[in-house]
Amino acid sequence: MARHSKDRVAQWYDYNVHLETRTLYLGDGEEGIDPEVAMSVIKAFHLFDTTATDKPVTVYLNSEGGSWYDGMAIYDMIEQSVSHVDMYAAGSVMSMGSIILQAADVRYMYPHATLMIHDGSESLIGHTRNVINWAKYSEKLCGDMYHIYSKRSGKPSSFWKKRCSHDTILSAKEALEVGLIDHIVGEE
Repeated sequence: MARHSKDRVAQWYDYNVHLETRTLYLGDGEEGIDPEVAMSVIKAFHLFDTTATDKPVTVYLNSEGGSWYDGMAIYDMIEQSVSHVDMYAAGSVMSMGSIILQAADVRYMYPHATLMIHDGSESLIGHTRNVINWAKYSEKLCGDMYHIYSKRSGKPSSFWKKRCSHDTILSAKEALEVGLIDHIVGEE
């Protein structure tokens, strides 16, 4: 890969991207995973997928969650990447962060990190029919989430539905046991 000017490097530093090592540092915005965080990940993966696609991308993830829609934009971008993606869960990877983690080709977790899964929450107010429609849609999104966990873990959606009915907090060893990660850093 060609050398980059300091201006070019500074431009991508704003997106938490280290070009030479093809590394992305993914954390939360002020409101958790939000449109700004999602757009910076989309831009970073566009860059990765248009340069040196034969080299892997490494993502370091520390997220307490956030917006379903913005998180799914990140999930889709990573899952559809032509580059191999290794993701490392550090600190706390909760709620939407735990779903984003599932998009990686190989999922790692640091020994003292925490992973938390649960059904999302909605604050539904307004016209009765609209509240009913959004509640039905929210149930569909929960089903989508169970499917994502199921696809990566090999456990049925019913397993995840039961565990997501409340906050389920997992250590690295517990996350490995249920199939939400592939490796614990330092124990490979």
